[in-house]
Amino acid sequence: MFTEYTESELLHELVRGSTSGFAEICRRYTRRLYAYCRRYTRSECDVEELVQDIFMGLWNYRTQIDPAGALEPLILAIARRRCVDMVRETLNSPIYEDYVDSHGDIAEEAVDHLEYEEYMAQLEGLVRKLPAPQRRVVELSRFHHFTNQEIASRLGISEKTVRNRLSLALKQLRSQMDRIAVLTTVCIAFAMT
Repeated sequence: MFTEYTESELLHELVRGSTSGFAEICRRYTRRLYAYCRRYTRSECDVEELVQDIFMGLWNYRTQIDPAGALEPLILAIARRRCVDMVRETLNSPIYEDYVDSHGDIAEEAVDHLEYEEYMAQLEGLVRKLPAPQRRVVELSRFHHFTNQEIASRLGISEKTVRNRLSLALKQLRSQMDRIAVLTTVCIAFAMT
């Protein structure tokens, strides 16, 4: 027999570990979360991944949820955090995939492509110089597009360790790439004088 849960009952069912309560939460909030996540990305694949991550986060942390709280604000807070994290990861990515502009000018495209190839070669060289644990996390995250949870599972480490290694590596890569950019600018300016 189908039971119509109130929001409060759903939250209690979730905290209790009820799979039927969780399934009802998913049923009620999936469309709303899809619409919410689409504001942050146009990629259908990214939207699906975000919605799955939101529900997984809700399920994984159900024992830490206050059953006296409210369900909808909790879900939207998780969604907001996941979407902001996704945007940050995209903005902080050392892979500059959007480097090549499609201006239609073949000469410009060739120059852009060569600059992009040089950039990627420098980046890959810097990644190879990272300590092995950081290098592996960066490769899995940025080159193979694994989530932090997938990386943690694959390497047998915690997600927090993955985030820490990724953060340290990206900070180091950004610093080194900034130095390269400054040196390149100085060399070009010196060559023009």
